Amino acid sequence: MSAFVARIRRCSLVSIGFDWVIAVASCGPRSTPPGADSIGTSAPGMSISYLRWKEGLMVLFIDDVKGAHSSQGSGSTDNPVHTAKVTAGSPEAGGYECQIDTTDGKSARCSINGKEYDLSKGTLFVIKAKGEQAEVNQLKRDLTTIPFDAQGCREPLQKDAEIRKLLGLSDLPK
Repeated sequence: MSAFVARIRRCSLVSIGFDWVIAVASCGPRSTPPGADSIGTSAPGMSISYLRWKEGLMVLFIDDVKGAHSSQGSGSTDNPVHTAKVTAGSPEAGGYECQIDTTDGKSARCSINGKEYDLSKGTLFVIKAKGEQAEVNQLKRDLTTIPFDAQGCREPLQKDAEIRKLLGLSDLPK
């Protein structure tokens, strides 16, 4: 009988140990969702905000909005969504506020001044201040060709004829 009781105790201890391992594993460290690196710079007639996630997502904003520009992000272990915000001026005075939400740094939901944009249609936004509203143009470009540094990103963007036209800038001399 004592051998039987000893086996039951061993089985109980093994079961408790297994339960403990499962409980500890489920309480293990959680990670925050991936956040973006960002660059803010300017060139004649334009301000540039460039966001890049190491997982692959890239979003670029070019505008002629007067006023302060900012970029910030937030994420936590309690929320699987990382939120990046880019703002320029005031949305009520021709500026904009953009919110980008991602869980994986590869795909995201994007809204500018409350309107949702499908990033599969382009991740470059040219925003023209127009009185009390901003005119948003979404362009499809390969952003991997745009250097991710404040100096290097200016030249290809300044030379882009479509961007210049949307911002109402004159053509570059040839």
